[in-house]
Amino acid sequence: MPERRSYRHVRWGEWLLMTAAVLLVIVGLQHTSLLARADRLLQDALVRMLPRDVSQSPVVLVGIDDKSIATLGRWPWPRTLHAGLIERISAGEPAAIGLDLLLSESDSRQPENDHHLAQALQHSGKVVLPMMMQNMGGQAVAVQPLIGFAKQAAAIGHVHLPVDEDGVARQVYLREGQDPLWWNHFGVDLLRLGGHWPLDKALPGSPTVEPSTLDPVSRQVLAWQRSHPINIAFAGPPGSFQRYAYVDVLDGTVPPETFRGKLVLVGATATGIGDLYATPVTDAQRLMPGVEITANLVDALLQNLTLVQAPAWVNTLFNILPVLLALSALAFTSPLAGLLLCVGLMALMAMATVVSGLWLQVQLGPVAGALGLAMSYVLWSWRRMDAATRYLVAEYRHFQNSGLGLPLSSRRRSSRGDFLDRRIEALTSVTHQLRDLHRFVSDSLNGLPDATLVCDTDLHIALANAAAARHFNAHHEQDLSGRPLHRLTDDLVSREGLPHHLADHLRHATLEPGSLEALDRRGRDLLVKWAPSFSASGVHTGWILSLVDVTRMRTEQRQRDDAMHFLSHDMRSPQSAILTLVDLLRQDPEAMSPAQFQDRIERHARKALALSDDFINLVRAQSRDYELEAYNLNDLLSEAMDDAWEPSQAKRIKLEFVGPHDLKESLVDRELFARALANLVGNAIKYSPEGTRVRCGVQAQGTFWEVWIQDEGPGISREAQVHLFRPFYRVQQGIRTEGTGLGLPFVKTVAVRHGGQVTLTSDTGQGCRFALLLPQAGLDPVPADDPDNPGA
Repeated sequence: MPERRSYRHVRWGEWLLMTAAVLLVIVGLQHTSLLARADRLLQDALVRMLPRDVSQSPVVLVGIDDKSIATLGRWPWPRTLHAGLIERISAGEPAAIGLDLLLSESDSRQPENDHHLAQALQHSGKVVLPMMMQNMGGQAVAVQPLIGFAKQAAAIGHVHLPVDEDGVARQVYLREGQDPLWWNHFGVDLLRLGGHWPLDKALPGSPTVEPSTLDPVSRQVLAWQRSHPINIAFAGPPGSFQRYAYVDVLDGTVPPETFRGKLVLVGATATGIGDLYATPVTDAQRLMPGVEITANLVDALLQNLTLVQAPAWVNTLFNILPVLLALSALAFTSPLAGLLLCVGLMALMAMATVVSGLWLQVQLGPVAGALGLAMSYVLWSWRRMDAATRYLVAEYRHFQNSGLGLPLSSRRRSSRGDFLDRRIEALTSVTHQLRDLHRFVSDSLNGLPDATLVCDTDLHIALANAAAARHFNAHHEQDLSGRPLHRLTDDLVSREGLPHHLADHLRHATLEPGSLEALDRRGRDLLVKWAPSFSASGVHTGWILSLVDVTRMRTEQRQRDDAMHFLSHDMRSPQSAILTLVDLLRQDPEAMSPAQFQDRIERHARKALALSDDFINLVRAQSRDYELEAYNLNDLLSEAMDDAWEPSQAKRIKLEFVGPHDLKESLVDRELFARALANLVGNAIKYSPEGTRVRCGVQAQGTFWEVWIQDEGPGISREAQVHLFRPFYRVQQGIRTEGTGLGLPFVKTVAVRHGGQVTLTSDTGQGCRFALLLPQAGLDPVPADDPDNPGA
C-alpha cells in the first residue's frame, strides 16, 4: 500500500508539471507569430465561407482599366479627363464619389488642368479624396492632396492597406494619424458622405491606439498611430462588384443615371498602374486592385459585416480551456477514450471557430489549442506507457522472486527485440504462468469432493467447484458466480441454534476459521466450515466455505443409536416384564390366576414382536434396494383401505375415498409403499374417536402425486410435530400414547427413498392430514417445498 500511494503521488506530481508546461507553451505561442500564419489560413477559409450577392449593392466601380488606357493613351492622363468624369458621374446624382487617385502634386505642364479639376470637385460636392503617410527619414509625414483639391473635396480619408508577413492583405485600420490630425479610412468617409454612416455611429474594432510599422523594409516603428482594426469580409473573388470602364463613363456610353444613389469608387484596375494585392479570396493568377478592396470594405461596413480579431486574453482562454479539460480527463480515462476526447475537443474548437467567425464575426485562433491538445495526449500517453512499463517490470521481478509460478509452466524468455518487445515478452510469460496457476487452482478446487465456495467481502460467490454445482442443483459451477450467499444458503438451519443466517454470521464473525452443523430443507446434515482469505498485502478479501454432506454418517450414527436404544430399552422392556412375571409366579403361585398370567405374557410378547417387526421394516426401508415399478396409486390406496375395514368397523369409523378412480401412476416399491399406506390409514383409524370418518384420496401437486389421508382426531400440536418423524418418539397428548414410535419414521424413509416427501397438516383439535408426495411417472420432479411444514 505505501508503494501504491507513492506511485500515485508521483503520477499526480507529473501531471501537474506537465499541465503547467503545456499551458506555458500555449501562452508562449499565443504571444509569438509562430502560429499566426496557420491561424490566418484558417481565418481565410472562414472568410471564403462568407460569400454574398453584391449585384444589388450600392457600391460600383469605375475602373481605369486596360481598355481605357488603350483608348485614352498612356498614364497619367490630363486632369481635365478626371474633371469631365466627375462631372458626368455627378450629373447622375450619386450618393458619393470616391476618387482613389493621389493628387499630391500639381500638373507642371498644364496648371490650368488642376483648376478644372478643382472646379469639378467644388461643383460636385460629393467627392472623397485619398491621403497617405510616407516615411521621410524616420519621420511619418502625411501626404495630402494639393491645397486646391483638399479645399474643394467633401472629405479626405487614408487609403493605407497593411499587408501581413505572408503578403496577404486582410486587415485595415479605420482610423489613422498623429496628434492633432486624424483621418478616417477612405471607405468610412465615403459612407458618411453618402449618408450611410451617421457621424455619431461608433467605428467597429478596438479603439486602442497602437503604433504603425508601415515601412516594410526597415519595419521601423513610426510616430504614426492607428486604431479600430477590422478584417475585411470579402464578398468574393475579383470582379464581384459592378464595374464600368473609365472611358465608357467619360464618352457617355454609360449614362449618368446609372450612378443615381450609388457609392461610386474611381480607381486604377489596369495592369501596371495600380496596386494589386493578394487577399483571402484571390489566387496567384488573379490579384485584387486596391480600389476593389476598398469596395469590399465599404459594402461590408454597409452590411455590418465587421470581422474583428478576438482579444488576446479571450483567444488565450479559448485555447487553454479545452487543454485543461483534456488534461483533467486524461488523468482518469483510458488511452482510447483520451484519444477520442482530444480529437473531439479539436473538432469542437474548430466548430466554435466557425460559429464565432460566421455568426459572431469574431475571429479566433485555435491552432495553439489544437497543438496543445495533441501535445497533451502524446506527453501523457508517453508517461503512462513509461510508468506502465516500469510497473510491469517491477511486478514481473516480484512475481519471479515470490515463487508463485509453477515449475511446469516456466517458459524460456526471448532477449531479442527492443525495450518494449522484451517487456511484452516478459508480460506474456507471466500471463502464461498465471493462466497455468489459475488452471491449477481451478482443477484443485474442482477436485475437492465437498461443495466449496469462495466469496468476496460482500458475500457474493466468486468461485465454486463442481461439487458445489451438484449440491445446489446448478448445471455448471459458473452458474453460481455472482450469486449472493444468503440466497443459496437461506434454507440452512443451524443445529447450534444460531439466531441469524449463515451470511449474517459471517458478516459479524471474527477473521478466524470456524464451523457449525446445519440441516437444509432437503434434510441433509451438513458440516459448514469457513476460513477467511487474504490478499498478498494482508487485506481481507473474502471467505472460503466448505459444505460437507455428513448425512450418511449422521444417518448411520442415528441408526446405531436407534439400534442401541431399541436393544437396550424397547426390546428389553417387554422381555424384562415377562421375566418379572415368571419370578413373581414362582415366588407366589397364588398372586394371579393362570388366565391372567397368560394374558400378560401374551401382551408383552406381542409388543416385543411388534417392536421387532417395525424395527426390521424401518431398517429394510433404509437399506434395501428398491424394486420400482409403475403402479396406479388409486389402486394401492384402495387396497390399504380394504385391509383396514375390520378395525374401522370395530370403531364405527367410515372410510371414504375422495376423487375419481382414474389412472395415477408412479414408480414405487409395492411392498414398502403399501406398508407405508397401511401405517397411515391404521394410525388414522387407531387415533380417531368412534363414529368419525377417515377420508383418503390421490391428487396432482405439480409434477407429483399427493396421496393423502385425513382423520377427525384430536390433532397434534405444532411443537410435537417437530419431533414426530424421529424414531421411538410418541406424542404425549390425547390418546396418542401407544405404539412403537417407528411407524412414521418408516413412512418418511419410504417417501424420501422414492424421491418424494411426507407432509403433515394439523394442530390441536383439528385432526391430522398426512400426505405422501411421489413423482409422477415420466415427469421430472419439481416439488414446491413448504418451509412451514416440519415433516417435509
